[in-house]
Amino acid sequence: MIVKTTKTLCPICNAVLEGNIHEEDGSIWLERSCPEHGHFRDLYWSDAGLWHKFEQFDSVGRGVETPNVTNLAGCCPEHCGLCENHKSGTLLANIDLTNRCNLDCDFCFANARACGYIYEPSFDQIVAMLKMLREQKPVPAPAVQFSGGEPTMRDDLMDIIRKAKEIGFPQVQVATNGIKLARDKGYVEELKAAGLSTVYLHFDGVSKETNFKFASDEKAIRHCEEIGLGLVLVPTIIKGRNDHEVGDMIRYATEHIKVVRGVNFQPIAFTGAASEEDVQRERITIPELLDDIEAQTSGTIRKAD
Repeated sequence: MIVKTTKTLCPICNAVLEGNIHEEDGSIWLERSCPEHGHFRDLYWSDAGLWHKFEQFDSVGRGVETPNVTNLAGCCPEHCGLCENHKSGTLLANIDLTNRCNLDCDFCFANARACGYIYEPSFDQIVAMLKMLREQKPVPAPAVQFSGGEPTMRDDLMDIIRKAKEIGFPQVQVATNGIKLARDKGYVEELKAAGLSTVYLHFDGVSKETNFKFASDEKAIRHCEEIGLGLVLVPTIIKGRNDHEVGDMIRYATEHIKVVRGVNFQPIAFTGAASEEDVQRERITIPELLDDIEAQTSGTIRKAD
Protein backbone atom coordinates (compact mmCIF):
# COMPACT_ATOMS: atom_id res chain seq x y z
CA MET A 1 0.00 0.00 0.00
CA ILE A 2 1.48 3.34 -1.10
CA VAL A 3 1.25 5.82 1.78
CA LYS A 4 3.19 8.72 0.31
CA THR A 5 5.04 9.87 -2.80
CA THR A 6 8.27 11.83 -2.81
CA LYS A 7 11.20 12.98 -4.91
CA THR A 8 14.21 10.72 -4.61
CA LEU A 9 17.48 9.90 -6.38
CA CYS A 10 18.97 7.07 -8.36
CA PRO A 11 21.78 5.75 -6.13
CA ILE A 12 24.03 5.32 -9.18
CA CYS A 13 23.59 8.41 -11.35
CA ASN A 14 21.78 10.75 -8.91
CA ALA A 15 18.96 11.41 -11.36
CA VAL A 16 15.87 12.87 -9.66
CA LEU A 17 13.13 10.23 -9.65
CA GLU A 18 9.57 9.83 -8.46
CA GLY A 19 9.58 7.64 -5.35
CA ASN A 20 6.83 5.63 -3.71
CA ILE A 21 6.81 5.13 0.05
CA HIS A 22 4.74 2.08 0.89
CA GLU A 23 3.88 -0.09 3.85
CA GLU A 24 4.55 -3.81 3.81
CA ASP A 25 4.65 -6.38 6.63
CA GLY A 26 4.92 -3.77 9.36
CA SER A 27 7.74 -1.80 7.72
CA ILE A 28 7.99 1.24 5.46
CA TRP A 29 9.84 0.90 2.15
CA LEU A 30 11.04 3.35 -0.50
CA GLU A 31 10.91 2.29 -4.15
CA ARG A 32 11.98 4.10 -7.30
CA SER A 33 12.95 3.22 -10.88
CA CYS A 34 15.68 4.77 -13.00
CA PRO A 35 15.29 4.45 -16.80
CA GLU A 36 19.00 3.68 -17.08
CA HIS A 37 19.82 1.71 -13.93
CA GLY A 38 16.61 -0.07 -13.05
CA HIS A 39 14.50 -0.54 -9.94
CA PHE A 40 15.64 0.08 -6.35
CA ARG A 41 13.96 -0.87 -3.09
CA ASP A 42 15.24 0.17 0.34
CA LEU A 43 14.01 -0.14 3.90
CA TYR A 44 12.93 3.31 5.05
CA TRP A 45 11.56 2.67 8.56
CA SER A 46 11.50 -0.73 10.26
CA ASP A 47 8.37 0.12 12.28
CA ALA A 48 5.35 1.28 10.28
CA GLY A 49 3.36 2.24 13.37
CA LEU A 50 6.12 4.54 14.58
CA TRP A 51 6.45 6.08 11.11
CA HIS A 52 2.74 6.93 11.07
CA LYS A 53 3.12 8.48 14.54
CA PHE A 54 6.01 10.65 13.36
CA GLU A 55 4.11 11.63 10.21
CA GLN A 56 1.52 13.38 12.39
CA PHE A 57 4.16 16.01 13.08
CA ASP A 58 5.24 16.43 9.46
CA SER A 59 4.90 20.01 8.28
CA VAL A 60 5.70 21.45 4.87
CA GLY A 61 7.08 24.96 5.08
CA ARG A 62 7.02 27.87 2.66
CA GLY A 63 10.66 27.84 1.70
CA VAL A 64 12.78 30.98 1.65
CA GLU A 65 11.90 34.21 -0.13
CA THR A 66 15.56 35.04 -0.66
CA PRO A 67 17.24 31.90 -2.07
CA ASN A 68 20.98 32.23 -2.52
CA VAL A 69 20.78 30.28 -5.78
CA THR A 70 18.01 29.32 -8.20
CA ASN A 71 17.36 26.16 -10.17
CA LEU A 72 17.68 27.86 -13.55
CA ALA A 73 20.71 25.71 -14.33
CA GLY A 74 18.93 22.52 -13.27
CA CYS A 75 21.34 21.95 -10.41
CA CYS A 76 18.73 20.85 -7.81
CA PRO A 77 19.31 18.88 -5.63
CA GLU A 78 23.04 18.32 -6.11
CA HIS A 79 24.44 21.85 -5.83
CA CYS A 80 21.60 24.21 -5.05
CA GLY A 81 21.26 24.46 -1.28
CA LEU A 82 17.85 26.04 -0.68
CA CYS A 83 16.67 26.98 -4.16
CA GLU A 84 13.07 27.87 -4.99
CA ASN A 85 12.14 24.17 -5.21
CA HIS A 86 12.69 23.62 -1.49
CA LYS A 87 9.94 24.07 1.09
CA SER A 88 12.02 24.30 4.25
CA GLY A 89 14.02 27.08 5.83
CA THR A 90 17.32 26.96 7.67
CA LEU A 91 17.07 26.31 11.41
CA LEU A 92 20.62 25.05 12.02
CA ALA A 93 23.16 25.86 9.32
CA ASN A 94 26.29 23.72 9.03
CA ILE A 95 29.39 25.45 7.68
CA ASP A 96 32.43 23.27 7.02
CA LEU A 97 35.44 25.37 7.96
CA THR A 98 37.98 22.86 6.63
CA ASN A 99 38.30 19.26 5.50
CA ARG A 100 41.53 18.84 7.44
CA CYS A 101 41.35 16.60 10.51
CA ASN A 102 43.68 15.30 13.21
CA LEU A 103 41.95 11.89 13.24
CA ASP A 104 41.17 9.30 10.58
CA CYS A 105 37.87 7.65 11.57
CA ASP A 106 36.84 4.92 9.12
CA PHE A 107 33.16 5.92 9.24
CA CYS A 108 33.67 9.66 8.77
CA PHE A 109 30.70 11.22 7.01
CA ALA A 110 32.88 13.97 5.53
CA ASN A 111 35.54 11.45 4.41
CA ALA A 112 37.86 14.43 4.22
CA ARG A 113 41.06 12.60 3.36
CA ALA A 114 39.49 10.96 0.30
CA CYS A 115 39.08 14.34 -1.43
CA GLY A 116 42.72 14.67 -2.37
CA TYR A 117 42.67 18.43 -1.83
CA ILE A 118 42.23 20.96 0.97
CA TYR A 119 38.86 22.68 1.24
CA GLU A 120 39.06 25.72 3.48
CA PRO A 121 36.96 28.83 2.80
CA SER A 122 38.55 32.14 3.69
CA PHE A 123 37.40 34.22 6.64
CA ASP A 124 35.69 36.67 4.28
CA GLN A 125 33.88 33.84 2.48
CA ILE A 126 32.62 32.50 5.81
CA VAL A 127 31.42 35.96 6.83
CA ALA A 128 29.51 36.20 3.55
CA MET A 129 27.85 32.84 4.30
CA LEU A 130 26.90 33.99 7.79
CA LYS A 131 25.41 37.24 6.53
CA MET A 132 23.41 35.41 3.87
CA LEU A 133 21.94 33.12 6.53
CA ARG A 134 20.95 36.00 8.81
CA GLU A 135 19.41 37.88 5.87
CA GLN A 136 17.27 34.87 4.94
CA LYS A 137 13.56 35.70 4.74
CA PRO A 138 10.97 35.29 6.12
CA VAL A 139 12.98 34.00 9.12
CA PRO A 140 16.73 34.48 9.66
CA ALA A 141 18.67 31.32 10.47
CA PRO A 142 18.84 31.23 14.30
CA ALA A 143 21.74 28.81 14.72
CA VAL A 144 25.01 27.91 13.04
CA GLN A 145 27.30 24.95 13.60
CA PHE A 146 30.92 25.06 12.47
CA SER A 147 32.11 21.63 11.40
CA GLY A 148 34.60 19.95 9.10
CA GLY A 149 36.90 18.08 9.03
CA GLU A 150 37.96 19.31 12.43
CA PRO A 151 37.17 23.03 12.86
CA THR A 152 39.60 23.48 15.76
CA MET A 153 42.44 23.08 13.25
CA ARG A 154 41.75 26.62 12.03
CA ASP A 155 43.78 29.32 13.75
CA ASP A 156 41.01 31.88 13.21
CA LEU A 157 38.19 29.85 14.80
CA MET A 158 37.77 32.33 17.66
CA ASP A 159 37.45 35.20 15.18
CA ILE A 160 34.82 33.24 13.24
CA ILE A 161 32.81 32.55 16.40
CA ARG A 162 32.99 36.20 17.45
CA LYS A 163 31.84 37.29 14.00
CA ALA A 164 28.88 34.90 14.08
CA LYS A 165 27.75 36.38 17.40
CA GLU A 166 28.32 39.91 16.11
CA ILE A 167 26.16 39.21 13.05
CA GLY A 168 23.37 38.05 15.36
CA PHE A 169 23.32 34.26 15.72
CA PRO A 170 21.75 33.41 19.10
CA GLN A 171 23.20 29.88 18.98
CA VAL A 172 26.75 29.12 17.78
CA GLN A 173 28.08 25.57 17.93
CA VAL A 174 31.33 23.80 17.10
CA ALA A 175 31.26 20.13 16.08
CA THR A 176 34.55 18.66 17.27
CA ASN A 177 36.34 15.45 18.16
CA GLY A 178 37.46 17.21 21.34
CA ILE A 179 41.17 16.47 20.99
CA LYS A 180 42.26 20.10 21.32
CA LEU A 181 39.75 20.75 24.11
CA ALA A 182 41.21 17.84 26.07
CA ARG A 183 44.80 18.95 25.61
CA ASP A 184 44.33 22.61 26.46
CA LYS A 185 41.89 23.89 29.09
CA GLY A 186 42.84 27.43 28.11
CA TYR A 187 41.50 26.75 24.62
CA VAL A 188 38.10 25.93 26.14
CA GLU A 189 38.23 29.25 28.00
CA GLU A 190 38.92 31.01 24.69
CA LEU A 191 35.95 29.29 23.05
CA LYS A 192 33.60 30.45 25.78
CA ALA A 193 35.01 33.97 25.78
CA ALA A 194 34.54 34.18 22.01
CA GLY A 195 30.83 33.49 22.48
CA LEU A 196 30.49 29.78 21.72
CA SER A 197 27.11 28.45 22.88
CA THR A 198 27.60 24.69 22.65
CA VAL A 199 30.31 22.09 22.06
CA TYR A 200 28.96 19.33 19.80
CA LEU A 201 31.27 16.51 20.90
CA HIS A 202 31.79 13.38 18.82
CA PHE A 203 31.43 10.62 21.44
CA ASP A 204 31.02 7.01 20.30
CA GLY A 205 30.90 5.08 23.55
CA VAL A 206 31.95 4.71 27.17
CA SER A 207 34.65 2.08 26.71
CA LYS A 208 37.93 1.91 24.82
CA GLU A 209 36.45 -0.90 22.71
CA THR A 210 33.77 1.38 21.24
CA ASN A 211 35.51 4.73 21.63
CA PHE A 212 39.27 4.78 21.09
CA LYS A 213 39.44 8.38 22.39
CA PHE A 214 37.28 7.89 25.49
CA ALA A 215 40.04 9.07 27.85
CA SER A 216 40.47 12.21 25.75
CA ASP A 217 36.70 12.78 25.69
CA GLU A 218 36.57 12.62 29.48
CA LYS A 219 39.25 15.31 29.73
CA ALA A 220 37.41 17.52 27.24
CA ILE A 221 34.16 17.07 29.16
CA ARG A 222 35.87 17.87 32.47
CA HIS A 223 37.42 21.02 31.03
CA CYS A 224 34.06 22.17 29.66
CA GLU A 225 32.42 21.56 33.04
CA GLU A 226 35.13 23.50 34.87
CA ILE A 227 34.82 26.43 32.44
CA GLY A 228 31.02 26.31 32.31
CA LEU A 229 30.67 25.60 28.59
CA GLY A 230 27.75 23.28 27.80
CA LEU A 231 28.09 20.36 25.42
CA VAL A 232 26.09 17.71 23.59
CA LEU A 233 27.36 14.14 23.20
CA VAL A 234 27.10 12.97 19.57
CA PRO A 235 27.50 9.22 19.01
CA THR A 236 27.55 7.74 15.52
CA ILE A 237 25.67 4.48 16.05
CA ILE A 238 26.84 1.47 14.03
CA LYS A 239 25.09 -1.87 14.40
CA GLY A 240 27.43 -4.46 15.89
CA ARG A 241 30.00 -1.88 16.93
CA ASN A 242 28.52 0.39 19.60
CA ASP A 243 24.73 -0.08 19.55
CA HIS A 244 25.01 -2.17 22.74
CA GLU A 245 26.21 0.91 24.67
CA VAL A 246 23.40 3.39 23.95
CA GLY A 247 21.96 2.91 27.43
CA ASP A 248 25.38 3.37 29.02
CA MET A 249 25.90 6.57 27.02
CA ILE A 250 22.61 7.97 28.33
CA ARG A 251 23.58 7.04 31.89
CA TYR A 252 26.98 8.69 31.38
CA ALA A 253 25.21 11.87 30.26
CA THR A 254 23.00 11.91 33.36
CA GLU A 255 26.06 11.46 35.56
CA HIS A 256 27.53 14.59 33.96
CA ILE A 257 24.30 16.58 33.85
CA LYS A 258 26.04 19.77 34.99
CA VAL A 259 27.70 20.10 31.58
CA VAL A 260 26.00 17.62 29.22
CA ARG A 261 22.81 19.06 27.75
CA GLY A 262 21.82 15.98 25.80
CA VAL A 263 22.80 13.00 23.67
CA ASN A 264 22.22 13.30 19.93
CA PHE A 265 22.33 9.77 18.57
CA GLN A 266 23.15 9.69 14.86
CA PRO A 267 22.61 6.36 13.08
CA ILE A 268 25.43 5.89 10.59
CA ALA A 269 24.72 7.38 7.16
CA PHE A 270 25.88 5.58 4.02
CA THR A 271 26.81 7.95 1.22
CA GLY A 272 28.04 5.62 -1.50
CA ALA A 273 31.44 4.41 -0.30
CA ALA A 274 30.25 1.30 1.56
CA SER A 275 29.45 -2.04 -0.05
CA GLU A 276 25.93 -3.44 0.05
CA GLU A 277 27.20 -6.04 2.53
CA ASP A 278 28.49 -3.29 4.83
CA VAL A 279 25.17 -1.48 4.63
CA GLN A 280 23.20 -4.59 5.52
CA ARG A 281 25.54 -5.44 8.41
CA GLU A 282 26.04 -1.99 9.97
CA ARG A 283 22.94 0.05 9.21
CA ILE A 284 20.61 0.75 12.13
CA THR A 285 17.22 2.37 11.64
CA ILE A 286 15.69 4.92 13.99
CA PRO A 287 13.07 2.43 15.28
CA GLU A 288 15.82 -0.11 15.99
CA LEU A 289 17.77 2.53 17.90
CA LEU A 290 14.67 3.38 19.94
CA ASP A 291 14.20 -0.33 20.71
CA ASP A 292 17.78 -0.45 21.99
CA ILE A 293 17.29 2.66 24.14
CA GLU A 294 14.16 1.23 25.75
CA ALA A 295 15.75 -2.17 26.40
CA GLN A 296 19.05 -0.80 27.70
CA THR A 297 17.40 1.72 30.04
CA SER A 298 15.00 -0.94 31.38
CA GLY A 299 12.05 1.04 30.10
CA THR A 300 13.02 4.31 31.77
CA ILE A 301 13.01 5.81 28.27
CA ARG A 302 10.32 4.13 26.18
CA LYS A 303 10.04 3.84 22.44
CA ALA A 304 6.53 5.25 22.72
CA ASP A 305 7.86 8.41 24.38
